[in-house]
Amino acid sequence: MELEKFKELHYKFFGKELPEEVLESEEYEAYEEAIHEDEACYSWATAEKLKAKGFDYESYCCMMMADKVFESLDEDGEIKYDDPEVIINKWDEGFYGIPVHNGGATMVVINYCPWCGTKLSK
Repeated sequence: MELEKFKELHYKFFGKELPEEVLESEEYEAYEEAIHEDEACYSWATAEKLKAKGFDYESYCCMMMADKVFESLDEDGEIKYDDPEVIINKWDEGFYGIPVHNGGATMVVINYCPWCGTKLSK
């Protein structure tokens, strides 16, 4: 899908309560497919979401890493230790890790981004 067409659909669909007939439409299905399958569409939509939340996504190696770190934080910017859906954390010390969901702060430290392969630095 062309990015400009995706942007138009994003403004039409994103963040709105949509009726079932819209969710089942070919147009909405094309929008959903683009966000999941087209890197340019995903990156643009994710950047828009993170900008709106005031999250500094540009300091991350890739948009997926920025998005997953953002999703690991609560509304106060603190790590959600008890959320089993969190798949990566960035600690204040600059370490990145995959959380071990055992009720504590246990993690497996990683040195490379699992999505783009970039070496992670503090």
